[in-house]
Amino acid sequence: MLLSVPLVAAGVWRPELAYVGWGWSLAILLVAVADHLVSRRLIVLEVERRVEERLSVGVENPVIARVRNRCRWPLRLIIKDDVPTEFTCSGRVQSLSVLPYQQGQVRYYVAPSRRGDFAFGDIFVRGVSLAGLTWWQRRFAAAQAVKVYPNIVALRRYELLAHSNKLHRAGFHALQRLGEGTQFESLRDYVPDDDFRDIDWKATARRHKPTTRQYTVERSQNVVLMIDAGRMMAAEVNGLCKLDYAINAAVLLARAAVDKGDAVGLIAFSEQILAFSPPRSAADQVSHILDQLYAVTPSLQEADYQAAFSLLYSRARKRALVVVFTDLVDAKASEQLLAYVAALLPRHLPMFVTLRDSNLEAVATAVPDDPHHAYARAVAGNLVDRRREALLSLQQSGALVVDAFPDRLTVATVNRYLQLKAYGRL
Repeated sequence: MLLSVPLVAAGVWRPELAYVGWGWSLAILLVAVADHLVSRRLIVLEVERRVEERLSVGVENPVIARVRNRCRWPLRLIIKDDVPTEFTCSGRVQSLSVLPYQQGQVRYYVAPSRRGDFAFGDIFVRGVSLAGLTWWQRRFAAAQAVKVYPNIVALRRYELLAHSNKLHRAGFHALQRLGEGTQFESLRDYVPDDDFRDIDWKATARRHKPTTRQYTVERSQNVVLMIDAGRMMAAEVNGLCKLDYAINAAVLLARAAVDKGDAVGLIAFSEQILAFSPPRSAADQVSHILDQLYAVTPSLQEADYQAAFSLLYSRARKRALVVVFTDLVDAKASEQLLAYVAALLPRHLPMFVTLRDSNLEAVATAVPDDPHHAYARAVAGNLVDRRREALLSLQQSGALVVDAFPDRLTVATVNRYLQLKAYGRL
């Protein structure tokens, strides 16, 4: 079309050249329109999205957009997906070249920031026309509902490592070796490393050689997960709310307990009971817990511990490890929670799991360089001290405490459970 510019300009001296220039521009425009219309009719595509129906919160989940070229021309395309606004997305706009009658795909990742029900929209495809004169764009219907669950990616990794006996690679302790525990397993010949307390003297006299008793971890014990979804769990740490970290740790703890033959129950609560499942050791109990927790969101109201513990007292009559996922500010703000610890003992074994705030502790230990930072350090230090006092009060009342940073909460919680199992504390 630029060739028409000097022709039109020369029309000042030769009017017929101006007509040639305008005619040339019009011809190019008509060819471009024809190219666009023909391309839209002849270019045939099939587009689909491949994504899991259950996504994991806080981690990258793969999404695949697949394109099939049903025409005889190679295509240069740009693919853009309609992702839920609550997802952090990298690479949802990508280029793709597809040969005739072939298919291609692009992959990108989404990281949901919260759990619940969400939906992908349509997929948009833009391409160059057959003659390369225009771009065309199409919208392909691809609406798809997805559910964002707790971190099932970590759950699958745990199951894989457990199956291959490589849990130590993820920081988990060995669950149990033959010879530990409290439940009698069998007799075997004594070896020099055995504890003298494990020697069975009657069997030794009968067999005329030193004989040792072997023990294994007791099974069919109860573990009750109590998850506080009140206002204290609504605060965000590293992009996720504290409730998300608690639920991720609770789900992996449930898997570890079911694998060891224990029955796992669930109570999720805020100002009301949000989810309840009596202790069960069935293989599908973890999936059942996931289905109950995926849509639980933190409330801005105070958690009703009275209702939660009343439900526990009425439905969990057998001794259980009661794992309470919550957060504490100070002893005064947590008086109601501390009052229920004494009621749990000695019938149950309470264990409180809380999250340390790395940002708060960093401010409390930073060297201030101006008065504003000095005031911030004083306030942060006061909060850290009061929280430490509250945790100490829990321990003095007889409860166990797991206090860890968010990225170590799951490993610390599961390892403490395995330690309790190994020493027969349940």
